Amino acid sequence: MLGRRRFLSLATAGVGLAGIGALGVTGCSTGTSAKSGNADKFDYIKATDPEVAAAEAARSSTGRTAGYALAAGFAAVDLGGRLVNTWTYGTGAVAPELRLAAGDTLRASVTNALPSDTSIHWHGIRIRNDMDGVPPVTQDPIAPSGTFDYTFVASDPGTYWYHSHSGLQADRGLFGALIVEDPNDATGADADAVLLLDDWVDGLGTTPDAVMAALNPDLHGGGHAGHGGGAALIPVGADEAAVATALTSAGHGDSAVLGGMTQHIAYPMHLINGRPPNDPAVVEAAPGSRLRLRIINAGAETPYRFAVAGHRMTVVAVDGYDVVPTEADAILIGMAQRYDVLVTVASGAWPVVAAVEGREGYASTVLRSTDSAPMPNPDVGGSIPELSRELVLESALRPADRSRLDTKAPDRDYQVDLLQAGDRYVWAMAGADAGKLVMKQGERIRITMNNTSTMWHPMHTHGHTFAVPDYGGLRRDTVNVLPGSSLAIEFDADNPGEWMFHCHNAYHFEAGMTANLMYIR
Repeated sequence: MLGRRRFLSLATAGVGLAGIGALGVTGCSTGTSAKSGNADKFDYIKATDPEVAAAEAARSSTGRTAGYALAAGFAAVDLGGRLVNTWTYGTGAVAPELRLAAGDTLRASVTNALPSDTSIHWHGIRIRNDMDGVPPVTQDPIAPSGTFDYTFVASDPGTYWYHSHSGLQADRGLFGALIVEDPNDATGADADAVLLLDDWVDGLGTTPDAVMAALNPDLHGGGHAGHGGGAALIPVGADEAAVATALTSAGHGDSAVLGGMTQHIAYPMHLINGRPPNDPAVVEAAPGSRLRLRIINAGAETPYRFAVAGHRMTVVAVDGYDVVPTEADAILIGMAQRYDVLVTVASGAWPVVAAVEGREGYASTVLRSTDSAPMPNPDVGGSIPELSRELVLESALRPADRSRLDTKAPDRDYQVDLLQAGDRYVWAMAGADAGKLVMKQGERIRITMNNTSTMWHPMHTHGHTFAVPDYGGLRRDTVNVLPGSSLAIEFDADNPGEWMFHCHNAYHFEAGMTANLMYIR
């Protein structure tokens, strides 16, 4: 369904009225009203329907409950000596880590102390549709001073995360790690540590809303129905606008491995676990121990090349699914993707670097063995030899046997185009199939994404993980689609409801690159 704001934006971008119809552009639907054109054709399963509750009841459960309370509100956060005012779920630039065992029930009571509607999406984990946190598709937004209790069985082990799904709130401090531990973990890890990578702009002279307005003034406040969830328009001051214009006018990043242009925003700061390089959140581990690093790219627009000085890594899982163990010096992590790697800890203090792919900038912390003498934490300026050694891309990874999706012919085979409308900052999912991605329970679905734009897109499905046939069936929930290329994903329709399918570049998403996966009876 094409909202009025998106319609006008596409028209002013040089896509005429006839062109819009020919493109078959879609945006996020807003429940049954957005499907009026198909209302006489399909009987949709909604988030409140009994099929959703039945799917939840069928999940394997331990009977245990892990309870958490989260409050979305204002906080003054110290970023390496610079105090910034932002929105968070606590007192830091990263929300509290939530951890439970596979099969446990997560109960998170969320209170909204913000001046705007909010929500929480539980990224990557297969849960019941009415807990997905996408207003107005799966729930009403959490209004200011309101509360919402998210309750669901976390049946799948892995590294996940949670973040606001309202406007650009996740590009502030409204995100955190969600770890579902595997009682049958076979990696041999002695310990684990979570590393949340993030690009930061809020409070550094500007805001994410000002950045969106600089990229496309027509889309300030939300470019499509659904994602904003009714979030209030955030005013942009003249000084904030000037800084945002400077950040979006500093040239585009460029990377051969990502097919060209990498990003539009020159972020002024990059963080690991909410801390900048001059004030790192040090990771300590015993020398000789096998440490599992759970790496989450929570950035809004930045791909990172990640490495640990003095160490080779073994990739053991991506997006919560085991892979054939693969050694690497460096890995490339797109927005919203997660990598689990093992390192055997060497004695000493070692820089851990997430370098911005395609342009200058980096986040870093320190891996310190417990036998090392106290010393200043090394900040090497984002340059370590491992970053330019063996880089392993997702296309080189293969699923472990227990992660494989069985091979079968698809029941429905869709084609979707990923495009930019002219040279304006308006992005879309288009084509004859884009507005009718329907499915029935038990079907195998195949979607081929044809990237006709000049940028790469980290494409994410809610409520489902998929296999990537071109990558040997690698299982993911977010995969990078390079410009000028086509990439297919396949998944089983085993989680009824209505789910978003979108680019996880937060600004592309806000500018319209989204569609819905809709179950029918």
